[in-house]
Amino acid sequence: MNFTRLTIIFLLAAWSLGASAADLTLENQDCASILERWAENPDSVPARLVDACKEQMAQPAVPVAALEPAPSIADPCAEGGTGNVLCWGPWAALAPAAAAPMVALALPPHIGDCDVGSGISDRCRVQLEELDPAPGPVYPLGPCEPGMPCGFATFVDGVTSTGDVEDTEFKRFTLDPDGTRFVVDPNGPDEINSVAMGTNVQPRPDGYENMRANGIDGDEQSRAIARIIREGEGADIELAADIWAHGNRSTGAGNSGYFAWGVATSASGLDLLNGEGISLTFTGPMSVNNATNASITVNFGSQPAWTGNWENPAWSFGAGGSVNGVNLLSDPASFTSNVQAGSVVQGALLGEPGGNQGITHIIDVRLADGGHIKDVGLLRAPR
Repeated sequence: MNFTRLTIIFLLAAWSLGASAADLTLENQDCASILERWAENPDSVPARLVDACKEQMAQPAVPVAALEPAPSIADPCAEGGTGNVLCWGPWAALAPAAAAPMVALALPPHIGDCDVGSGISDRCRVQLEELDPAPGPVYPLGPCEPGMPCGFATFVDGVTSTGDVEDTEFKRFTLDPDGTRFVVDPNGPDEINSVAMGTNVQPRPDGYENMRANGIDGDEQSRAIARIIREGEGADIELAADIWAHGNRSTGAGNSGYFAWGVATSASGLDLLNGEGISLTFTGPMSVNNATNASITVNFGSQPAWTGNWENPAWSFGAGGSVNGVNLLSDPASFTSNVQAGSVVQGALLGEPGGNQGITHIIDVRLADGGHIKDVGLLRAPR
């Protein structure tokens, strides 16, 4: 717009001061220049004229009948928009009255700063990442929760507790604190609830006690033979491992396996261990093959991690990985070179600092020179 046209508009505005701002009829082109001049020098433009232009520019587009999909339109601000007042400061939020319909973006709701159009700001990216976080670790048996019972078991057909390794499965396992009942695969497709069992506990010289549990209800029979740790006679079982079985006495059909169980370390216990930044080593035999001894060292701290090795007269291997809460999971890159792809170790921390601490864990490992190994084990930390 040239200077003469702008001057005429100002004179018309001055002449019509007695009229309302809505009575002024201006073109969008005129209003853009008026608002541009007002942005540079607010005292140079009558307030009524500014109000009229703001109202003019804010008017919605005239509704149109059904349209074909709108063609792509070049963004007037893509190259900086230095010549377009609508690309500057507060005017960037105003759209030309004749603009084509805008397609709504499918953005997640309630994203704070992103709501005001800062879709490319660092803060916006952070919020979008928080709404759609990166995938976490994938645990074969699902993660255990701090302070809650946690156990793993092997699962085979029949009641002898052993079977072909390729037919052996892993399941979650829970045990009543008094040892009178157990559940295999709780809430899963193969869930087994034991019948009520009577228990007999005898001492042994290595800090464990031997527990034999057996129960019969009609044709159903359940049994467990386990090493247990508790703080005195009549106290709850804190750690337990070894044999479980449940079957039908008439048909002989049933399932069985080995297990390792305890109560996962509480959140406050984890905070204490990580705050002290200590290292603990847990050791013990595996249950399916007692000739296999395992050792896992957990380095607590701001980024806790673990390393471990498993020794058998016929083979050995090593692994390591992350600690997330109470859960341990192997990193595929941490296995020793004799371990084949697809192998996994999963475990969970049990017990409280200063008390009976342990690790329940499973190994599902294929060795280049030792075949396929599936086992479950309970490891203890020294007191």
